Amino acid sequence: RLDTSTSWHGSDPFETQSFNVLTDRTRYRLTGLVFLVAVAAVVLPLVFDGDGVESMQLEALPAADFQVERDTQPAPDFAPVVAARDELLEAIDEDGYDTSTETRLGEPVLLSDDGNVATDLKWAVQVASFSQEENATALRDRLRGDGYQAFLSNIKQRGERATRVAVGPLIDQNDAAKLQAELDERYALESIVMRFSH
Repeated sequence: RLDTSTSWHGSDPFETQSFNVLTDRTRYRLTGLVFLVAVAAVVLPLVFDGDGVESMQLEALPAADFQVERDTQPAPDFAPVVAARDELLEAIDEDGYDTSTETRLGEPVLLSDDGNVATDLKWAVQVASFSQEENATALRDRLRGDGYQAFLSNIKQRGERATRVAVGPLIDQNDAAKLQAELDERYALESIVMRFSH
């Protein structure tokens, strides 16, 4: 006789028991989830129904009461400004050079000494003049490297452009003469003492 309680088809009593335990755990979890959803369905509408929030009623602002005043000031007189502009346009050429000093507008002006003994004169020593601005820039940089206050001034004489290299400005003409001698000796130049203005 065969014992039918033991299956030879692969059923093991231990497998059945672990399957039942897994099923019980799943059942407990599902029951807990259903309970939480039911509680949330009852409690959440009570919390978020809006009864606890006060609404604010804003009062309408009164219409602004203002009057536009007419400008009673006379229009500004632009005639002096226009005249100054026209005078400036006549004083410079098409390239931006001042026709009286032959210097580019806004740059230091170097003029030859005319013997004027005014006390407000300033002086500079013109070291060289170049037709190529790159050469003038190189000399200026060399002079600055040696501790001199060198600068450039672009001029246009008889239609030809040139760039002057000068050192200064100096307040005293005697100091300018001493500086001229120093520069001539140090750099083997023939510099010129010039009046300086800006």
